[in-house]
Parts: sequence; C-alpha cells; structure tokens
Amino acid sequence: MEVPPTIGRYRVERFLGQGAFATVWLAHDDDLSAPVAVKVLAAHWADHRRIRRRFTQEARMIRRADSPHVVQVHDVGALPDGRPFFVMGYADRGTLRDRLAVGPVPWAEAVEQVLQIAAGVAALHDNGIVHRDLKPANILVRSLPAGGERLLVADLGIAGELAQTSGLTVGGGTPGYMAPEQLRPGSLPDERADVYGLAAVAHHLFTGGPPGAMAGSFPGPVGDVVARGLADDRAQRWPNVRSFAAALARAAREEASSPGGETADGTRVRERARRVPFRPGWRPPVALALAAAAVAGGVALALTRDDQDYGRWLRPDADLPGRYRAAIVEAGTWCTGVPGLSPALVAAMLKAESGFDRDLADATAGEYGIARWTPDVLAAYLPPNYSRSPLAGAMDPEIAIPAIGRFLCTLGPRIRDVPGDPALNLAGLYRSSSDAVRQAGGVPARWREHVARVGLYLRAYLPLTGSRSLPRGLVGRQTMIRIGTSWEDAEKPYFAQYDIAVVHRP
Repeated sequence: MEVPPTIGRYRVERFLGQGAFATVWLAHDDDLSAPVAVKVLAAHWADHRRIRRRFTQEARMIRRADSPHVVQVHDVGALPDGRPFFVMGYADRGTLRDRLAVGPVPWAEAVEQVLQIAAGVAALHDNGIVHRDLKPANILVRSLPAGGERLLVADLGIAGELAQTSGLTVGGGTPGYMAPEQLRPGSLPDERADVYGLAAVAHHLFTGGPPGAMAGSFPGPVGDVVARGLADDRAQRWPNVRSFAAALARAAREEASSPGGETADGTRVRERARRVPFRPGWRPPVALALAAAAVAGGVALALTRDDQDYGRWLRPDADLPGRYRAAIVEAGTWCTGVPGLSPALVAAMLKAESGFDRDLADATAGEYGIARWTPDVLAAYLPPNYSRSPLAGAMDPEIAIPAIGRFLCTLGPRIRDVPGDPALNLAGLYRSSSDAVRQAGGVPARWREHVARVGLYLRAYLPLTGSRSLPRGLVGRQTMIRIGTSWEDAEKPYFAQYDIAVVHRP
C-alpha cells in the first residue's frame, strides 16, 4: 500500500491498519509536536452516501462523549478527492487484543481494566450512544506521562443513537462479543447490549477467551457477576454498565479477601479462574449469525499487522501474505455450526484459486480477483447497501475475502449431512453448488483434482500441533492421495517442507 506523504496538515509516518471501510495511519502533528492516528474512509466507499454519513457520524459521537476513557477526535477534514478523515489521539501501546495475545493479565489488573472500559462506555450512554461492538480489538491502550496506562474505548463505526436504529434493521457487532438481540432482525439494541459486550470482554480477561471458547464453569462472586452480564435475556442482565461495574468491584474485593484469594502479585485467583474456565456462552444459530454478519459487513477495523497473534488460526511460517490474514480469519470465523469452516480452509482456497493474486482476471470464465468471484455471484454476498459495481471495489481483498465466509455460512448447512471431509466438501461447494455436492455425495468429479489441491494447502496452513484450534486427527505427517499429475511433481518440494507426502494414484 502506497503511503501518502500527508493527510491534510498531518505528516504521515506509517500504516497502522485497515478494515473494509477505513484505513488508519500514524501521522505527526508538526504544529503541536505530537503523534496522531488518522482514520480515512476507504476509496471504494467514497461515493456511498450512507457509509460516508456513518463515518462522519462516528467522529461526532466520539467528540460528544467527553471522557478520558473514550478516544478523542481532535480534527476532521477531507482529502483532495473528497474522502473524509478524522484525527484521533494515538494509542502507543496498541489494543487490548494485542495485550491479551502476549499472555494472561494479572487478576487485579484485569479488574481495573474492566472498570476503566466501563467508565468509557458509561460516558457514551450518558450522551445517548450505544457502542454495539465492544471487544478487545476496540479497546486502545495508551501510556501516561507519569507512568501507568489508560484504556480507551474506540471504533464507534457501528454505534448508534439509543433512540433510533440509524437505518439499521439489525444491531451488528462481532460474534462472540455481541448480545443475542443484536442478531434479531428488527431489534433495537439498548445499553444492555453493551452490558453484554463488556461482560464478554471481562470474561476474556478473566479466563483467557471469549464466552463459549472453553468448557467448564467460572465459580465465585466475580463469575456470578459476569454470568449475569452475559444472560441471553437482556431483562435478566445488569440494567446498565455502572451497576455491572459496581457489582464487579464488590465481587472482586470479596474474592480477594476470601481464604485462598489473591496473592501479593495477584496470581492465585487468576490461576484458579484459568484452570476452571467459564461455562460456554450463548452461540447464535447460523441463520441469525448470518443476518448480523451481513449488516456488520466488516465495519469494525481489522488490523493487518504481521505481529498479531494469528497462530491460533494459521500456521505462522506458512506463505500467507500478512496483509490478508485479518480478512482470512474474519471469513473463516464468520459463523459457528458449519463443519470444516476455518481460516486455514479459506487460506487454502485462496491459494488454490489465485495464488493470492488480487489482480487475477479470467475473462473466459468470468472470474476475477483474489477469490475468483463471478461478479453476479459476489453481489449476493456483499455488505448491505453496497451500491457500486462489484468490479469497482468489491473485488478488493478486504471485501472479497470476507464474502467467502458469508457464502459458506449461507450454503454450508445445506451439505452438512454429505459424507466425506467437511472442509473439502465446502471447497467443492464454492466451485459448484450445494445441489451438485449433494447429488455427487461429496465433491463433484469435475472439481476433485482442484479440491485435492485445496486439501494439501489446508494441511500446510493449519496451526502447528498443540494449537487449541487444530482439528482433531490432523496431526503429524499427512498423506494426500492425488489423482492426476498436472502439478503434483512440481509441487512436491513445496509440500515436503510442511511434512506432507503427496502420493500419486493413477
């Protein structure tokens, strides 16, 4: 990505991250001698009025919430091509997701972090704003001049007024952290949706994963407070963020002062919580999850830095372009309940389809871009109200790759009972149709050679043995029986480096 020399009066230093709707740059305010983060609307949304309106609305909402625990907007402007941007304070220590990727957070520190986030969310609610997408990636961490850190609530891209839907028919959000009512068409999320999101972030801090990531139960007063915040029925949750935070503070004091409680360095309670993780959270039905995912459409910023912890999803030493990993993980985790779907499968499909070539153009087949989409097919899996021609921006990887997740989550349940490897059946589905896969009792004959190649790449991209997301049975040396010889001999050395043997069967 070409680095612009300036954005407005701000001197650009480097790229920070991007999502489907915006890019973020680290820049320097020479007038004030201070680093800033500049968020710019993505070029392919420049002529989309609704997205432009929501982008500028985000800046206004952030500015309205005057709190030390909400990221602040210092300036707004527009590029020469008319795209809006706004300037925020720079969080020099990344996000809470970055912090969690490094290792466990001490118990006392986790409690303090939840209370800081609650203060920021309460300020939003005081100004009539519901965030709707609280998660570790949307919590920034900034160092303080006198020492210590401050957490800042950020990314209000899908936030809305408490009194209206802002034109959305579904609340949007991120699976694993969003409240159940956000998945229901026509629902109007209120501040209790943020109570759920905050409880989900607290769950991640206390147990090491979001709700539903691990089995078991999280006992004790703190676990009870978090459990109420995660109630499926919002009427059963804490009525607001302040009551949740107050109850959590009381429970933490009670637990720390109980026999066998927190040690001087705050580790004993923390270790107990990690040994007995929280009970599985509510997991959305696939159809409802798709409705929310379609509305969310990648609004939340998905950073693409190579130093992020993608090891739980993808093999670290695999030949995956770092700039696409966030979109690949997004596509591979778009929904639950579709056997075989994973980021490694999406990566393998992209490798087999295009070799990660974003500019691929096969006019004979009518297929284009990194995912070899046919424009008419892709149109059905774009974010809602995407008004541009699919060839005028939708083929960009940040749009085209997540669309694979929407496609497989929509059609994958139709082949759930088809025999064979579920992941390879999904790859066959992507190349044919659900009817074709069902009629063939698996991958249609026409696509078996292509899908076998996907299978080999899948094994090369799967996380290393010992990763908690490694599918059962896929450990040690892998062997794939390959039919045909068009590419087999040439690629044997490639697969050998991943300890995969390719066996020819005529």
